[in-house]
Formats: sequence, structure tokens, C-alpha cells
Amino acid sequence: MMYLKLSIRNARRSFINYLLYVVTMTVLLAVMEVSNCITITGKSAGFQVISLPLLIAAIQIVLAGYIDLFLLRQRAKEFASYLLLGMEKKRLTRLFLCEVLLIGFCCYMAGATIGFSIYGFWYFHEPLHEMNHYGFLYGKSMLYTFLFFCLIETVCSFRLKQRIDRLQIRELMYEGNRSQGVKEIESYKKWGIVFLLCFICLIGCVCGIVFLPAVYVVYPISVAAIPLLISVFAFYKWVFGYLYAYRQMKSVQIYQKDRLYIVANVTSNIQTAATVNAIFCICFLFSGCSFVTGLLMLHPEFQLFDAAMQQWMGTSQISICIVFLVIYFSILSLQQIIEIRQNSKSNQIMRCLGKSNKQTARLVNRQIAIKLTTPMIMALLIILFCIPLLNGKMNLILPASLKNILLKLTGAFGACIVVFYTCYFGIVCAMSKRNMYPPD
Repeated sequence: MMYLKLSIRNARRSFINYLLYVVTMTVLLAVMEVSNCITITGKSAGFQVISLPLLIAAIQIVLAGYIDLFLLRQRAKEFASYLLLGMEKKRLTRLFLCEVLLIGFCCYMAGATIGFSIYGFWYFHEPLHEMNHYGFLYGKSMLYTFLFFCLIETVCSFRLKQRIDRLQIRELMYEGNRSQGVKEIESYKKWGIVFLLCFICLIGCVCGIVFLPAVYVVYPISVAAIPLLISVFAFYKWVFGYLYAYRQMKSVQIYQKDRLYIVANVTSNIQTAATVNAIFCICFLFSGCSFVTGLLMLHPEFQLFDAAMQQWMGTSQISICIVFLVIYFSILSLQQIIEIRQNSKSNQIMRCLGKSNKQTARLVNRQIAIKLTTPMIMALLIILFCIPLLNGKMNLILPASLKNILLKLTGAFGACIVVFYTCYFGIVCAMSKRNMYPPD
């Protein structure tokens, strides 16, 4: 009982630190609840239906472990103080685990309820298998989601307990800033040429899909992924190389306004930034394809398979899209929060140089917006060039009632991105206020 009271008090006091954890867990558990509802009603899909909750659970274990480690680092000095005051490490471990489990259980209740509500909005007016007892469906799906939730929390708690048991007071008190060396990229022009050639090849493949006879379409489809992947990686190698070279030129323009600070921040981890942004760009493109495919499968006038299977496939594609968007925004948000905490001394120096707290906060918010947007740049470029061409091809294949369906679905995906972006941008801005300056 004592642990529960302390956990509730600490959870309330550290609610801002848990915002990212709460949003991530709630969204993924809601998707899992929808999947479990389909598992119960869509028996014809077999193992394909069960595989989606298992995939989401595996992703949640990785993400939750990553966020739990972040929370541990956020509370490191607090836990060190508890140990110095005489609290046993076993009690400290139980206290923190109880706190995380309490927050997680609240996420489970919220996520399962939201997920079942979404399922009801989509399917109750047209059930898959004539199920009349929705109360039974709610109880059984909640049970399935709870079992997956217990699996996730058990694995994460075990890993977190091992981590805390290995820590010493000295390690908890020490908070070092990590810095990566920066090496000049002299070959960014070569990467620009590689990007241009591969992007032209990609557009050529898309044009082949659109204009070639049906017999030859299989050839550009089979090789389109190669120039796509190479162009994404080459683009970010070129962009970050150019920015670092621009920074080294020390032109007059870079010292105007806040350009030097922003460019230096963007290119501070140039060794890994290009690769990380390329991977997130591919993740973003994959989620977009899943979203468009899922909505197309759920469209009543698009008949490719039997109704039950097509409905399941459409829902699973949208679920995969949401999962990948959560991964995208959660990891990028965590990186931003960690970087802001590491740069807290720099923010204090800017305040000493005359910048007000409001100006510094505005600058940090611009930095957050840039980092969240950067992986989308190449994806948007591909969408702008490829979607109109593919939309014209689909207009020739699909019925007249589905004219310009690809453009409409891409617009819906854009609206979904705006919602996710606004939500996570607000979370990171709220959490960054506590980490903007070093503690007194």
C-alpha cells in the first residue's frame, strides 16, 4: 500500500516526463485492441490475424524498454538521493517498477477502450460474422489485450530491474553529455550526383509502370525499390554534407539571425544523422503505402478478395501504418528531448548573452520542428513526383467512381501526419521546458 501511494504521488509529480510514454503506449494498445477484436470475429483469417498483435507486442517491448531507460536517466539524481538517505536498492526498484506499472495500466485501460470504440465505429453497423453479443466481444478482446500487456510489462520490468540493480550511486549522480566528433565530408557533391542519377532512374521506373504495356510492367516494378533506397540514402548524405560544408565556409549569411546555431545543431552528429534520417524516411514511406493500401481495401467499391478477408487486410494495413508512425515520432521525440537536456548549458549561455527565455524557447521549438520534419523531405519529394503519375494509371484501371482515388487517399494520409505531428510536437515542447536549462 505504501508503494502504491508513493507511486501515485511520484507519477503525478513527474507527469510531464511520462507524456511520451503515455501517448506511445495508449496508441499502440488501441491498435492492438482493434486487432484483437478482428481476431475474435475474423476467424477465417487464421494465423494472419494473430500475427499482427504479436508484431505490435514485439514493437512495444522495444519502444517501452527504450522509453523506460530514458525515464530512468531523467530520475537518476532523484534515485541517487533516495539511496544516500538510506533507502535499500530493492525498495527503490519496487517503487519505480510500481510507478511504471501503474502508468502502464492506465494506458492499457485508455488504449483498450479507445481501440474498442474505434472498432465499434467501423464494424458494428456491418459486423463480419453476425455477432450480437458485443459485451462478450468487449470482455474477450480486453482479456486478450491485457494478456499481451502483461507480457510487455513483464519483459520490460525484468530488463529495467536488471538495469537498476547494476547501477551504483556514483553512476546515478553522474550525468555526462555525449559528444560525437565531426568529420568533414568532402564528397557531398558526389553524393549529390548519385542522388540525381538514382532519382531519375526512380522516375523512369514509375513512368515505365504508367506508360508501358501490361506485359512489360513487371520489369520496372521489380527494380523500382533499388533506385528508391539508394536515392533516399544519397539524398541525406548530400544534404548533411552540404550543410556542414556551408557551416565551414563561414560566410556572412550564416551569422545572421539564428542560422549558425541551427546549422551547428543539425550537423553536430553528422556521422549518424544522414543514416538515421534515411531510415526514418523509408519508415515514413512504408507507413504511407500501408495507409493508402488499407483505405483502398476498405473502400466498398474496390473488390479484390472476399469481403471478410479484404476488410481484415485493410484494417491490418492501417494498423501497421499507425504502428510505424508511432515508432517514427516516438523515437525522434525522444532524441529531441535528450538533445535539449544535453544542450541545457548552451541555452543558459544564450540567456547570459542577452536572449530572453521566450526567445530561447522559440529557438528550441524551431529546432524541434526541423528535426521532426527532416526525414519527411525526401518522402515528400518522391510523393510529389510519383503519386500524380500513378494516379493517372489507376484512373485507367479502376472504375469511374474511383477516379483520383490515389490523390484523395494521399491527402488523407497527409491529414493523419498533421495530427500526429501536432500531437508529438506539443509533447516535446512541453517536456523540453523542464530540460532547457541546467538545474540550479
